[in-house]
Amino acid sequence: MLWLAVCAVSLAIVGLLAYWLPVSLHSNLQARAEPAGSWALALGIGIGPLAFSAILARGVEPFLTCHVFGKQLARLPLSRWRRGRPKKLDPGGLEPSAKGLNFSAFERSMARFFRDLDPIDALLSWWEKARVFEVRLLEIDVEYSFGDVALTGQILAALYMLIGVLPERFVINQTPSWASEDRLALTADGQFRIWPVRLVVDVLGFVLKERVRARRRSVPAGE
Repeated sequence: MLWLAVCAVSLAIVGLLAYWLPVSLHSNLQARAEPAGSWALALGIGIGPLAFSAILARGVEPFLTCHVFGKQLARLPLSRWRRGRPKKLDPGGLEPSAKGLNFSAFERSMARFFRDLDPIDALLSWWEKARVFEVRLLEIDVEYSFGDVALTGQILAALYMLIGVLPERFVINQTPSWASEDRLALTADGQFRIWPVRLVVDVLGFVLKERVRARRRSVPAGE
């Protein structure tokens, strides 16, 4: 019984530290689109020795990889989570096409749990809360051109206005091209701090609150 008590106390201490102490997170996003219609998107996130990367490109099946100390630990295809065109909902709220993908019981339960979650409201809610998620530095380099030269000028002016009102930790470097073709290249490097336990608690609380609201709205319709 002593070792159980020691484990419980250790877990409690780790939980309290995770609640009060932040974790540094680094990310890198690269995107490119060419006039011929080809495009590619790559995202990398690093948390200490742990790193995740996701790659999407035209004509290539998207995949997610996990690395620990630079060694690849897992490589998972993302195509299994793509949904087909919804036709008819089953009682569980998943489309028949999603059933055909043989989702696990855990994936189905998570899908039902987050079904009523509005991602925009969730992001705004977390963004406004202190000591949950903090942007330490976000630097964006963007090169662009459009077939309509006037549109290129409008984007140039809009970004200059945005640069003038952003805090110093947000940096935008833009390089417009006046060639009459649609082309985009974007690189974003970010440094963030997150409070993991607080974030999990806020996510669960927000989702439960949204589910309660959805049920309350559905009650008068059922009556």
